[in-house]
Amino acid sequence: MPESRFALPVVDLVLRGGRVTTFADPDQAPSHAEAVAIAAGRIIAVGTDEEIEPYAELAARVVELGGRALIPGLNDSHIHAVRGGNSWSSSLHWEDIDSVSAALDAIRDAAARLGPGQWIAAVGGWHRSQFQEARIPTPAELDEAAPHNPVFIQELYDVGVLNAAGLEASGFSGATEDPPRGVLERDHSGLPTGRIHGVGAFAVPIAHALSSDGQRSREGIRTMLAEFARHGLTGVVDGGGLLMTPRDYDPVYEVWREGALDVRVRLFFSAWTRGGEVGDIDALTSLVPADVGDGLLRMVGIGEIPHLGCHDMEGLDPFAIPDAGFEELVDIVRLCAQRGWRMSIHAVLDDTLGRVLDAWERVEAETGLIAGRGWSIVHADEASRANLERLARLGAGILVQNRLILKGGDYVDVWGPAATAQAPPIGLMRELGIVIGGGTDATRANWFSPWASIWWLVTGRTLDGRGERLAEHCLSRTQAIAAFTRDAAWFTGEQDRRGRIAPGYDADLCVPSADPFGCADDALRDIRSDLTVLAGRITHQSSARPVTSAQLQETT
Repeated sequence: MPESRFALPVVDLVLRGGRVTTFADPDQAPSHAEAVAIAAGRIIAVGTDEEIEPYAELAARVVELGGRALIPGLNDSHIHAVRGGNSWSSSLHWEDIDSVSAALDAIRDAAARLGPGQWIAAVGGWHRSQFQEARIPTPAELDEAAPHNPVFIQELYDVGVLNAAGLEASGFSGATEDPPRGVLERDHSGLPTGRIHGVGAFAVPIAHALSSDGQRSREGIRTMLAEFARHGLTGVVDGGGLLMTPRDYDPVYEVWREGALDVRVRLFFSAWTRGGEVGDIDALTSLVPADVGDGLLRMVGIGEIPHLGCHDMEGLDPFAIPDAGFEELVDIVRLCAQRGWRMSIHAVLDDTLGRVLDAWERVEAETGLIAGRGWSIVHADEASRANLERLARLGAGILVQNRLILKGGDYVDVWGPAATAQAPPIGLMRELGIVIGGGTDATRANWFSPWASIWWLVTGRTLDGRGERLAEHCLSRTQAIAAFTRDAAWFTGEQDRRGRIAPGYDADLCVPSADPFGCADDALRDIRSDLTVLAGRITHQSSARPVTSAQLQETT
């Protein structure tokens, strides 16, 4: 073996020949560069190819970008990844399906693959607005596609459809009463039609269709995270969710212990006991310190549902936080403030947001432990200027997602076109200096692609052309990508080490499949990642548009 100038590489990876957008402050790194050097999971140098050449000579691997864009790895600041991962292997994924006929073909294929008697499900992450027919499959069509399998499909949180075998397997019959918080549609004779509504009704077939043992859940999490990396994601912030119990987090912790997490996961925990929310949060925050974990998996706060009785769902139905629930919410806010836990709380409607702010301001007046501590509101679609000003005074942020990309028409029908055109009021948020985090609210309530969300943030458009947002509430491409990188890190208190390409920051990077700053608007939605890097380790590399790299020889 020929002798080398070095015994072992001191630089792990160099990427050069690119168009690097750093999102760094001027005193950290240039705003644009050509090359990046990485060692021990961190960025150690950013500059021109010439400036980084000495690092390339010492690198274990050099990647030639060939003029492609390089940005920080994307970080979805509000998603339900743990729930989605646990059931990933048990559900069909219709995000890319564009017709009812294609959806039914997917069910037929699953029936042939699984055999008679096995559940087939497509739970959330799709909507009729993406289908050419602008409707969802019927119970009769599900019967025809898979007559020997129970089938359940759920359009976001709007409606569920069961075939005859699915009704029977769920125990739904003419004698079945509507479950709490659910409705079974019935025909003139009182028999269930197969269409169901409400989380209480959905929970019954979901318990059957998405049941999974620990191994299958772990496989699902690994598969889901690989798909996320294919889209350029290097981080997700999980928002907890309805009835997520502590045991539901066992699989993601097992994958972490195996060293198999290919995306950084941050966890907000929701209350899980209806009527026992204060006890849930008291127990959790007294036993577990805030921000416990490591660089890959960490608990970061309480949310998005600290109290199940204070949750206004999608804001399409009348809602008011009850007085008793409000007082319990104040108790929970106080626990979080006193014990150093940040809070992120769901509020679509302005009245809900006002009541949440009432609770925060009361506890802030008592303790002085909320303002400037990185607390946040999830959604704020109907937020008024008055409530946004209150939020800004508390130094809180807002997590914005592209839920209206699929449901713009639904909001027009309920809120009216004028109100929907300002939802969410991003221009007001920016005017008031409120930090905005970009997210998807997947999986179930939306598609999981971060690029679809970036497209929506930039264009304000929806799939069916209804409920499009005013230009004053849209973002530039740089602002939209910042919401998924630099600004997303703020919501977990990691703005000093994630979301920028600068020395000392985590080496989480993405090479988009198209230039996100220069491509056509509609091309934004279809971007994937040609190369995704997490802590200096390549987690995804496209076979369609591979980058070229050289593995330098090491001496022993």
